[in-house]
Amino acid sequence: MPAELTLPVTGMTCGGCENAVKRALGALPGVSAVAASHQSNEVSVTYDSAQVSPDQIAAKIASLGYHVHLQS
Repeated sequence: MPAELTLPVTGMTCGGCENAVKRALGALPGVSAVAASHQSNEVSVTYDSAQVSPDQIAAKIASLGYHVHLQS
């Protein structure tokens, strides 16, 4: 069953940033959908929790130079 995750992400300033995040997360195994918005500072991901974890998703976003705010 797919899981959904919405993360607050700062540092995205344009559509190019959104596309970079979508491409990077879309390449992760188990990720089936990504929506990113620099205007609302959010990234939403639909994923298979058996293949990828929220920490891995956050780490991929951070590796692009954006700041991810994981919620506890």
